[in-house]
Amino acid sequence: GGYAFEGIIVNELHTRNIDGTNISGNEYGRDALSVPRVPYDQAGPGMQTPLGVMFFDVYMIIALTIVFEVAGCILLHQSQKWYGPTTKRHQVTSGMSLTAQTTNVAGLLGKKKDGGKVMRDDESGVAAEEMSAVPRAPPLHLTAKDVVYEVDYVAPKEKEEEREKGGANEKGKAEMKDGDQSVATIPDSSILDVDEPMPMTAREYGQPGKGAAREWILKRTLGEDALSSRSVLSSAASSGIVGIDELEAVEAGAADAAGDLDPPEPGRLRLLSGITATFPEGSMTALMGSSGAGKTTLLDVLAGYKTGGHTTAEIFLNGSPKTNEKWRLIAGYCEQTDLHNPAMTVRESLIFATRMRLRPFSLSEDVKSSHIEEIMRLLEIEEYADILVGDEALGQGLPKHARKRLTLGVELAANPSILFADEPTSGLDSVSASLVVSSLQRVAKTRGVTIVCTIHQPSKEVFETFDNLLLLRKGGVVVYNGAISKISDYMTSVSGNSEYALKPGANPADHALEFLCGEKEDWAKLFKQSPMAASIKAVVEEASREPAGIDASEDARGVWSELMSVLQRQLVSHWRTPTYMSVRFWWTLIGTLLTSLFYMNLPATTDGAFNLVGASFGFVNLATIPLTSAAAPLIKERAVFYRETSSGTYRKFVYAIAVEVAEIPFNLGMALLSWIIFYWVVGLDTRADRVIYNLLMAFAVYWTLPLIGQLFSFLSPNLGIAAVMGGLLLISCTLTMGFLIPPASIPPWWIWLYWINPLRYVLQGLAANELGGGKEYLDELTGEYVSGDILLDNLGGWSFDTRWWY
Repeated sequence: GGYAFEGIIVNELHTRNIDGTNISGNEYGRDALSVPRVPYDQAGPGMQTPLGVMFFDVYMIIALTIVFEVAGCILLHQSQKWYGPTTKRHQVTSGMSLTAQTTNVAGLLGKKKDGGKVMRDDESGVAAEEMSAVPRAPPLHLTAKDVVYEVDYVAPKEKEEEREKGGANEKGKAEMKDGDQSVATIPDSSILDVDEPMPMTAREYGQPGKGAAREWILKRTLGEDALSSRSVLSSAASSGIVGIDELEAVEAGAADAAGDLDPPEPGRLRLLSGITATFPEGSMTALMGSSGAGKTTLLDVLAGYKTGGHTTAEIFLNGSPKTNEKWRLIAGYCEQTDLHNPAMTVRESLIFATRMRLRPFSLSEDVKSSHIEEIMRLLEIEEYADILVGDEALGQGLPKHARKRLTLGVELAANPSILFADEPTSGLDSVSASLVVSSLQRVAKTRGVTIVCTIHQPSKEVFETFDNLLLLRKGGVVVYNGAISKISDYMTSVSGNSEYALKPGANPADHALEFLCGEKEDWAKLFKQSPMAASIKAVVEEASREPAGIDASEDARGVWSELMSVLQRQLVSHWRTPTYMSVRFWWTLIGTLLTSLFYMNLPATTDGAFNLVGASFGFVNLATIPLTSAAAPLIKERAVFYRETSSGTYRKFVYAIAVEVAEIPFNLGMALLSWIIFYWVVGLDTRADRVIYNLLMAFAVYWTLPLIGQLFSFLSPNLGIAAVMGGLLLISCTLTMGFLIPPASIPPWWIWLYWINPLRYVLQGLAANELGGGKEYLDELTGEYVSGDILLDNLGGWSFDTRWWY
């Protein structure tokens, strides 16, 4: 950097003269900027001319670049030994802890063997209901009727252009007329050719025939309102513009596999087609289907997690219409990705979830602790209770199956009546998958929780753990909805073909997917006509005729207690993440020492005063590292934040306050450390009022910049964008602080940055506090003393008298 700076200055000044003076650019560079470092008349051979200095600087830059590149390659090789990947599974906690009050839960959880191990009621691990420390959640029978879900669909641009060209072609035009009035203009039948590649077809999404694709083109051509009326098509058919076969095809597309459902609105794509299902209390239902069948979409619609698209459905809770107020109190949702704070242990994660979600909130800590112990016993994760969750991407912390069970446990902490799980066995081997599903089975049988899971290619043992199967094929159409034990009998009875019988030892899940989602039979039509579908409709109708409702009283949680719990977790997380804090600590310590030593024992001259301002400028810039570093942990834990806020764990503004407050102790500590080193090494004014003012400004800059960094983390989609935004802000703030460029020289279209720049006010305050207030400095050129207030005014109109408020 020094060689680059010298070369640029020499290149700019050696052919210039200073306006209004007889001073050459070379003389000005040497006298005012000390460039070049060695005067031309004292330099060695080859360095006595500006051209020679510039060549030397270029040579040094290239040589140093090669040296650093070679050193980097060597260090890269060594870094594998220093920082190579290691697998750290079992990690114990240390230091601060997020603990719950201990309680004697041996009596609640079972009897002890002689060895002190808790004995369960039976070898299967299913506990009795009376063992629960928290009363069972109210039983829930979930029923859903005619669930339809559609999304907006936009045709590719090139298809739109082709269609517009076809419509503009005279050969492809025709008019429907009623008397002398033009009704609409549509392309000829070639535009409606079923063999033409289409951006969307009904067959692609499980609806038989290509009538829906034709209908979609007609609607796009005639308009939504026009084609929504059957009379328009009938008129088109009667006039010969649209053939009878086209009309029949459109009507066939409307009569899709969903039965009597109306066709989707123009510009919409139907993903679920009139699903009716029932989920009895305490049962486990596997939601399966071929790829793209809509099983996760159905799960999200039932769970209320679909915020986009267009949903029409009748969903009942024990026969009563579902309401959002009741639903969020009784439902839990486990995402496919395991999202947890890596700095917490398993027990602490459950403690936090219990404190934030278990109702009523007035329950004692002993009861909550017993509830946590019961969850760990049901999920069989007691052995991992005091192990940090860790970062899965780095191979730290819990194994995959334990993470899955912790995800279930966090939702069970809220004592839900129904639990939705999106592929809880994803990424697990057969043994681990059995552990997870067995845990779900214990929860369903012990606590009476209704469980609905999407699951992909389960083993025979895992699949038979479930009670019921809801199977979909493409288009979101049901082909089976009943007991798993009756799959083989159902297939042979409704089809009349014994070839569909399940062979001995075969996996019923694979058997169902192969045949029920295949093309040999129209299983959707067979299901609609089957007694199974009729019985499901009867159950749904009966439940709605005799609603039992559900008792789920809402208990308001205080904002203060919520804030304290989130803040406590943030503090513990910082304590257990030393990398984040240590980087800032060593940067502050080493950076402040280097800056202070450069400006130590400055003389009381005008040059010394200017250097004091430069020292303050460096001190302020040292505090900018928290701006970019503060964004990293927040972006990393953003997914956890999304999961917890969507489940109602805490309010969003509570989290924002907690992460800001959690930074304050460390930031103020860094400010104090930096201030002590800088103030006393540089040797600034020791009068009490000036010491206090300088310290307050140090606190201000170390508090403000991390908050700005957190703001970027909230605004940015990822860490890279946050770093770019932070870098641009730092450049803007550095250039408009009033030191590198005087305020009078800042272009008028950028001066607004000067006035809103927080670092400018800090620098102005530090400079005014040190130079102003009657101090005088020796001008070495004239031999006279100059007031520090005049120097401040020359710098940027700054004043000692206004340092507290401007």
